Amino acid sequence: MLTLQRQSYNSLPDDKDQPEISPAHLKEITEIIMSHNVQGKFGIHLVHGHLQVGQGKIMHGTAMTNLRDCWTRPTDISGLDVGNMHGHIFALSPNSEFQAYEYRQGPPPPMGINDNAFIVALKAYLQMHSLGSLIGLQVLNEDKDKQLQEFVLGDNNGAVMLDAKDTKIIQSYRVTGYVVETDRSGATELKGKETHTPTIRQTHQVFTDGKPLPDEESLMNALRADGVID
Repeated sequence: MLTLQRQSYNSLPDDKDQPEISPAHLKEITEIIMSHNVQGKFGIHLVHGHLQVGQGKIMHGTAMTNLRDCWTRPTDISGLDVGNMHGHIFALSPNSEFQAYEYRQGPPPPMGINDNAFIVALKAYLQMHSLGSLIGLQVLNEDKDKQLQEFVLGDNNGAVMLDAKDTKIIQSYRVTGYVVETDRSGATELKGKETHTPTIRQTHQVFTDGKPLPDEESLMNALRADGVID
């Protein structure tokens, strides 16, 4: 099953090749989420990829120790503890089932009746409106309330998602992850909580020479060199 993740990820379009998600679809998906009371557990995600994952690897994210949030990179399947990981972002497969294309460290969340009913309803909505190649399902984690910024590190190093409070970058140019939020008036809507953000080079990708970054300290040095963090 994990080998399908690699094939799924490698077939994804870049975000620049994806259209915007319409406000009408965001509104209707908000209603689906709220009607199943799963707003604390699931969000939606712009279906996209940034690189080609090599044979025997999948995109797997782990929490960082020096910075808040996650580093997702091509990881050897043989070295993973499959009992301590879960699908994080899913897209509809050709056989109309949600297929994970990114995984995260940590056990899978328990699924209840409402959760399963929501999955069925979201799948039906995406199929009805031919949105399976644009909108994916995201399993939320403890960072769901943060404003997050993503920076691409290249084929060997994946991408890093950082708390916007930890970076020096203010500008964002593409929303990729949406979470339902309720404002003071009680109105609910899917709000952009994950964005693509340019470095000081005005690109989405951090310069790494294409070489694998062996550890978190080397990642932080690359982020500093591109003006992302202090």
